Amino acid sequence: MKIAIVAPPWIKIPPARYGGIEAVIALLADGLAKRGHDVTLFTVLESVSDAHVRHFFEHEQCSLLAGQTSIFLNAAITHSLGSYIEIADQGNFDIIHDNTWKEGLASAFFIDLPVVHTLHSPLDESNKHFYELFVGRKDIHFTTISDFQQTVLPGLNYAGTVYNSIEIESYPYSEEKEDYLLYLSRFNHEKAPHIACEAAKRLGMRLILAGKVSEPDEHEYFDTMIKPYLNDKIKYAGEVSDKEKKSLFAGATAFVYPLQWEEPFGIVMIEAMACGTPVVTYKRGAAPELVENGVNGYLADDFEDLLDCIGKVQDIKSKQCREYVEKHFSVDAMVNGYEQVYRQILKG
Repeated sequence: MKIAIVAPPWIKIPPARYGGIEAVIALLADGLAKRGHDVTLFTVLESVSDAHVRHFFEHEQCSLLAGQTSIFLNAAITHSLGSYIEIADQGNFDIIHDNTWKEGLASAFFIDLPVVHTLHSPLDESNKHFYELFVGRKDIHFTTISDFQQTVLPGLNYAGTVYNSIEIESYPYSEEKEDYLLYLSRFNHEKAPHIACEAAKRLGMRLILAGKVSEPDEHEYFDTMIKPYLNDKIKYAGEVSDKEKKSLFAGATAFVYPLQWEEPFGIVMIEAMACGTPVVTYKRGAAPELVENGVNGYLADDFEDLLDCIGKVQDIKSKQCREYVEKHFSVDAMVNGYEQVYRQILKG
């Protein structure tokens, strides 16, 4: 198949640090190319891929995300519409796999080719009204990264669920755990690392926090909700490198992820499990599709239950965590899933 994959222009592929969507796209594009498909990846020039790379911006545009909305939208629309125009001009693609946001779907109406759009973002109130415009339409197909997403807006033309994946072999597996809990993700009220801090404080345990704090709302959250907890036992490691991240995952007693929103997937959870580290999270969003109680972690109902679950993580075998990821979230499984989606759509 000749496949066009349209990625967002914000972060290069693969990402150097933060960039969950971009990491998944990197694995998918390379995986499809290795299987002999003719893949063109529309991204930024800095990107490196086994696919053909096309671009409209030389460098990552992530700095625009914290700026004026008009500037951000201009970059998003320019990249997306420019990609679709080039795809149309070439005229020989079989299918377009769009991984952008609303601008990608708007561009899709200008082209007479099958389009599948992956819903990487949550279908919350800010997005739901837009996607409701596509309820009942059969000309654009959607894939989700969890079954949970389809329950939020059941009327879309879904072609299936394909779980995100990681390159499992690149994650160090360890059964020897150090005496600390880990939180590694974004700093905001939805991810709620302050709850991890409160849990560590209540249990008298060490906690390492890691992740980017660069945008104004992240700074505000960190200063008001996290800084008061920092001490000799609860420490912030900063935005760590990929190597440092994997080392932290491998050494942690448990990965604590106290979600306060309906997470559409949560790739950090499978990263932790790949390193043999159990996950403790709340029973929200897609978490029940990733975490099986007593096998690779625990799903808590409330804060007191979260504390109890952290106290039981020693009952989880590291091998079970790793094997669960190998079975459900391998690159091969993801590439197989998207190949099946593409073929299903092309068959009509």
